[in-house]
Amino acid sequence: MATTANQTIPPEERQVNLLLALRHTVGGLTVHQILDSVAGYDPDGGQSARRMFERDKEILRGLGVPVESHGTGEDVRYYVDESVYALPAIRLDAPTAAAIDLAASAWRDGSLPTTARRALGKLKAVSSSGTDQGLVPDLTIDLAGREVPPELAAAVDERRPVRFTYTSARSGTRRQRTVAPCALRLSEGAWYLDGRDLDSGQERTFRLARVSGDIQVLAGPGSSAEPPADDNAAQAGAAQAGHQAAADTMGPRARTALLAVLPGCALELRLRSREPDARRRVGLVGRDPGPTAPAGRDLLQVDYEDPFSFAGSLAALGQCVVVIEPACLRELVRDHLRGAAALDGGER
Repeated sequence: MATTANQTIPPEERQVNLLLALRHTVGGLTVHQILDSVAGYDPDGGQSARRMFERDKEILRGLGVPVESHGTGEDVRYYVDESVYALPAIRLDAPTAAAIDLAASAWRDGSLPTTARRALGKLKAVSSSGTDQGLVPDLTIDLAGREVPPELAAAVDERRPVRFTYTSARSGTRRQRTVAPCALRLSEGAWYLDGRDLDSGQERTFRLARVSGDIQVLAGPGSSAEPPADDNAAQAGAAQAGHQAAADTMGPRARTALLAVLPGCALELRLRSREPDARRRVGLVGRDPGPTAPAGRDLLQVDYEDPFSFAGSLAALGQCVVVIEPACLRELVRDHLRGAAALDGGER
């Protein structure tokens, strides 16, 4: 038997055709009219075509489409109630539009599909007020894990030790590290490798952005759980590392920053903030209540993990944010700003 054009249409496309037909009818459509006019149905299919329509109708209802009917017998007409199905007019305030912008900026390469870009533009257009450009930082987050080398991801999965060149966050020195990898994770917009440093025997966290050169995968699957073959060599490596090993932090840990923020700015920080605890800052009850915000600014207490990454996001906010404490974070922000000034033509 020859295959008709209607029989080659996928079920999903047929159901969309049915939805469009039911939405654009004034008085409703009978089953006969639907089978005869909607692409995907065989008008000569008899009871088989009718059962196909019944299944599609129930699928649409299961998806939340209000397929209604009126009449009796062969005169039953079907339609979609637009007053129930259509979305109400969308109105976004500035913070909501800014949050959408923040989510869209997570696409590092900016390759949002064309339809998504159009939708984002429409959402901005219907917002009740223009989104303040200083409301949130233009963050870029590698959600897809493009910063993670495939060989490292495979080594973590297969428990193989790896060797790579790593740059210290504090001293800037580079040396090879041999690591039994445990897990990869995303924190503060940056990727980290958790594992055991086989030279020092200590658990450490390495930021992937500080890994340079090729990653060498060692031994066979399942071997990263084994201790170093030569304990004396491991102790010697730890002694040689000395202060260098101590300088490289054990990895992201909970920290708290006290920030002075201009009103209407830094929505992302405000969402993460909590009420400043003066007693926690000074350590004793009854003493000086601690730092206060400069005039015209709000005082925010924000938790963070990686100082370098957090300082970069604060620096991107410019004059909107001033770091009250800790001093080490304030210096990191200044380093970011000095580096940006140097790229712009001169050190400040």
